[in-house]
Amino acid sequence: MEPMVVEVKSVLKQGLSLFAHMMDTVNQLDPGQSLIVKSTFNPRPLISQMRRRGYTVNQDKVGKMVITTFTPVTGAANLNAAGSPATPEEPIEGPEEFLDNRGLVPPEPMQRTLARLEEIPVGTVLVIHNDRVPVFLLGQLDDDGYPYETRAQADDSAIVRILKTH
Repeated sequence: MEPMVVEVKSVLKQGLSLFAHMMDTVNQLDPGQSLIVKSTFNPRPLISQMRRRGYTVNQDKVGKMVITTFTPVTGAANLNAAGSPATPEEPIEGPEEFLDNRGLVPPEPMQRTLARLEEIPVGTVLVIHNDRVPVFLLGQLDDDGYPYETRAQADDSAIVRILKTH
């Protein structure tokens, strides 16, 4: 089966929301189909999303271009990003607390989010609304082991639901 190829430059030229377009593309992949993303930057939020969906990630740098290949893991040897057996994605469910970070200048949205995450009880879902997909926050959440889901909005803002697990 042919992999789906996305060139980020063409998506941006069309004026599309990159994260929303990429998630739509991911949702259109056939079972077992790979995705190749060509960009001039490391697509870290997409990498996090794809690893959580059971894909392996391989990156090659060709000049200024970063070519990221996402390959679905098949069979019983389904591994997570750390090379351990993958577990089903944890549902992002629980009592919710809301934090509106729109209109703030970085790094304030990330700082506010991480501070609130420290304050809320385990089992609570922190729902944040940011002006854009919080790329650096998503990386930090991955590093810290917090499950989350991201929803790009029509106005290019993003809603992120974070489950406090520890």
